[in-house]
Amino acid sequence: MFKLNVDDTWVKGSLHCHSTASDGILKPKEVVDYYLSRGYGLIAITDHGKITTEHINNQEGILLSSIEISKGTSKLRDNYHIVAIGVDDPALNDLKSPLEVIDEINASGGVAIIAHPYWSELVYEDLINLSGYIGIEVYNTGCDVEVTKGYSTVHWDDLISSGVKSWGFAVDDAHRYFVPPIDADGGWIWVKVTDKSPEAVIESLKAGYFYSSMGPKINRLEMSESLIHVELTPVTRVNIVSRNGRGLSIEKRYLLRLIKMWKSPGRRCHLERMFDSIEVNEKNGLIRAFITGKKLKAETTFDRKGLKQLHIEAKFDGDYVRIEAIDKNGRTAWSNPLLLGKMHAQ
Repeated sequence: MFKLNVDDTWVKGSLHCHSTASDGILKPKEVVDYYLSRGYGLIAITDHGKITTEHINNQEGILLSSIEISKGTSKLRDNYHIVAIGVDDPALNDLKSPLEVIDEINASGGVAIIAHPYWSELVYEDLINLSGYIGIEVYNTGCDVEVTKGYSTVHWDDLISSGVKSWGFAVDDAHRYFVPPIDADGGWIWVKVTDKSPEAVIESLKAGYFYSSMGPKINRLEMSESLIHVELTPVTRVNIVSRNGRGLSIEKRYLLRLIKMWKSPGRRCHLERMFDSIEVNEKNGLIRAFITGKKLKAETTFDRKGLKQLHIEAKFDGDYVRIEAIDKNGRTAWSNPLLLGKMHAQ
């Protein structure tokens, strides 16, 4: 059983952004101020080829010394971009290959994340043949708003389905900040910390004790091979993603249609092969639907704003299960996968 209970020890974090030390338009201190003013408590400035340190004395948040390094050549002849979190040695730039860079990041106590696989034109072979990184960017704001290549969930599912333990990160990759198209404050993580220190953050990142978001908040999450329970800010759709064909989606508009069909004697017959019963309770605008199917039991709680709670008992027999929650504005939150099968660290 995997559990997340979000409380005051969770911190909002930006793990990919740039300053004037490379190609961003804000000075390092301005980058820190930008994120602190928007409720972030964790910031990693990841300038290209340079570890930017002049912001480190700021005591208001957890500030991680970090860098973005481009190395190697992929199958489609582009570079690997590696975000190194929690490192302070610029000699990483002198290493020859992506694997050497990742090995040195790990040896120095940091963590390596593969940046924007879709934007970098990385394919499955590129990612599966590289090892030592803890995850990939599943959403990159800058790559999304500039060239619509911000989502890399297909890369992520391919890796996990191959038995690779890979966490998913939502980031900004901010350069422009206030200049349209806005590439900042669009993707972040919420991470559990035992104390507000860089070391505690690194341990939580390694363990996957965080979730990523563009907006929706997950307040509670429990996952096992036979149970999903999630409580969150209102969303229109919750996807339970597992290996091909083994997940399911719950969407508010279709849930309402399903309830309406069940109440109609003439239309219920179309549902009875899939469902045994659908019961609905409504009080003070809050609706609770209890659905018993041939292969699952589900309880949903929602109101006019969206789905707020989902409890599903079913057999998830793939290699993994993870959650996506999408709000009315199309913004998504992603849990890390619960690994059900035999996995190995990449």
